[in-house]
Amino acid sequence: MLMRCVASALFLVAHGLLVLEHIAIGTALHGVAELFLAPWAIRHRAWDIIIIGLIFCVFDLWGTVRLVGVA
Repeated sequence: MLMRCVASALFLVAHGLLVLEHIAIGTALHGVAELFLAPWAIRHRAWDIIIIGLIFCVFDLWGTVRLVGVA
């Protein structure tokens, strides 16, 4: 339950940062929030959330790497 609450808080902060055009930080936090949500989703067998989370996590991390200019 704690990890789900942390994930929800991170999602709120991440979306706020994305709206305020802090794209790199917002995208990175969104990816981290997906990682916090994953254990809860696996435990409750919420396969739709797991699949969507994996897709978003990949795109969030890929977008962060592109924005930061590492790759």
